[in-house]
Amino acid sequence: MLKPQWCLDRAKRMRHLIVPSVDTQHWFEIVKSNGWAQEGYGILTTDDGLKAIPLNGSAPADNHSVWQNTAHRIILRSKEIAKHWTDLIDQKLLLEIKEFLPRSHELIGDILVVKLEDEIFAHREIIADAMLEKLPNVRLVCADKGVTGKFRVRDLLPIKSRQGDSATLTKVKEHGQVILIDPTKSYFSARLSTERQGSYTAAKQLFNRLGRAITVCDPYAGVGPAMAGLLTKTGLVDKALIGDLNPSAVELLQQNIANFLSKNTQPAEVEILCQDGRKWRERAEFNHKVDLLLVNLPHQMLTHISDLLPLMRRHSPSLIRGWAIVEKTEMQNINDQLTKLFADNGAINHNLTCSEVKGFSSSKSFVRVESWQEFQ
Repeated sequence: MLKPQWCLDRAKRMRHLIVPSVDTQHWFEIVKSNGWAQEGYGILTTDDGLKAIPLNGSAPADNHSVWQNTAHRIILRSKEIAKHWTDLIDQKLLLEIKEFLPRSHELIGDILVVKLEDEIFAHREIIADAMLEKLPNVRLVCADKGVTGKFRVRDLLPIKSRQGDSATLTKVKEHGQVILIDPTKSYFSARLSTERQGSYTAAKQLFNRLGRAITVCDPYAGVGPAMAGLLTKTGLVDKALIGDLNPSAVELLQQNIANFLSKNTQPAEVEILCQDGRKWRERAEFNHKVDLLLVNLPHQMLTHISDLLPLMRRHSPSLIRGWAIVEKTEMQNINDQLTKLFADNGAINHNLTCSEVKGFSSSKSFVRVESWQEFQ
């Protein structure tokens, strides 16, 4: 007797393709790609250990050559309401792999990024199919294999997509703005949306304090998500110096900045550079001009910050917001070191805070450094 997981509603007779367990993925791919899968119904395990793939009315007749003499069977099925994507996985398989299934995932636009343990990697297509069926807003499911290369971009393996569209270029809507993203070309984390909103709020505080439009600098901008709010708010920013060392990121950055500026009736004057931010101090026209500096370079922020301080405006309140990965036991020491560094560079009326945003590992934290000061 078949034992579907869900409560039964009104049962109906449904044709199923009956295949050996080892051939399930092969036949399910054929059925799915041709549009023959009955939506809303999962694969069942029969009493004799075979797999039953539900077919819809468009599937060829039982004796069609496409089936290669594979058996069919009529099974009484009821509409199954899956509360979670795991409900769409065969229950016998689910019991075998449940402890290794991803507990969380990250949605970047219409791309779902998941970390898969080695124990379930062989079942990645079945997992991705279940995710696509349950999550209609997802176009592509990718396995997250960490970061790679000098620019620390995502190493993503496309697993399954809708209509064969495996492109990693996507659009993210954040705080009312659309941002072009390709996570394989520039690092982006949707989970840092709150930090970017915090930068926007802080920029407005600085604007109110100064009583004028501000000049913003973001040397490690990636594709520019932090600029989405800043450059679309009329009158908030008059000049912006933005860039990244990654040429692929800068290509998307240029497109995003152009889009942001088009939404502003008083667009800021913007310069975009593809260059190491530490070299910007070598251009005299950039020095002593910046009111708000953003330093989103977590692995190197603490070593880069001293080369960026010459950019800060003198004799005027200014703000620096940076993000770093540090040892949890070193947070107070880092606070003290930065306070001394800023003082040595002429900072007065200085208020610096180092706050944990989230845990990075058992011994390290991802922290935000926020510093208000006046440089003399």
